[in-house]
Amino acid sequence: MMNIGIVCEGPTDYIILRGVIDNITGQDNHYVQLQPEPDLTGKYGNGWKAVWKWCVDNAAIKEKLMKDVEPVLDLLVIQMDGDVSRKEKAAHCWCESTVCEHKGVYNPIECDQEEKTREACPVILPCAGHENSINGYMEHLENLIGKWLHDLSDTCIVIPCDSTESWIVAAYDEIEHIEEVEEPWVNIIAKKKAYHNIRISGIKKRQGLFKQFVETVCENWSKVTELCVSAKKFEDHIIAHNNRK
Repeated sequence: MMNIGIVCEGPTDYIILRGVIDNITGQDNHYVQLQPEPDLTGKYGNGWKAVWKWCVDNAAIKEKLMKDVEPVLDLLVIQMDGDVSRKEKAAHCWCESTVCEHKGVYNPIECDQEEKTREACPVILPCAGHENSINGYMEHLENLIGKWLHDLSDTCIVIPCDSTESWIVAAYDEIEHIEEVEEPWVNIIAKKKAYHNIRISGIKKRQGLFKQFVETVCENWSKVTELCVSAKKFEDHIIAHNNRK
């Protein structure tokens, strides 16, 4: 059994990640939901910017943090959806190809909070500095998180593309190139009132739904890793780390 801390965009991602990790390792691991905090009223809230803030604020104390949590953490998992690289200008602010008078002066997150600044943002997507592809999105965000954290020892970065919902669709529908489908939650899962006889009430992501989804994701995980490069990479990293313990 491993003790695993998870930093992710939202509580539904947390449900999928912990279920998948247990399935990969074949054991019931112990988890600590570091971000977002379980009651969602913590310091950072949720979303990709909250993951960014958590990494930046905790980079200097990461090693101490992993030892101070009870029980001591064996692994830290950081999740961010690939759509961040695809559509969020702020994620490309510090790229070499980006020319901006505010570069290095303002934190991109703070700059992005002002509507007037967002409209005038010189970042053009897709970013010229990154390949506009699944592998390009993954590489970009992995490197970005690596720069924020500095130390990646005992850390696994996972970038589901376009999001963790792509893994769900792969498990249920076995759609090829599913990672290239934008916003699978809106365009596939929540498009109708039911998804594979599971009632979907609006477009809000409810934790109860994902507790149902994760069972099928785990049952069909081999198909998910066959269809999703991001899932296979995550599996390989978890297996490698578990084998070292």
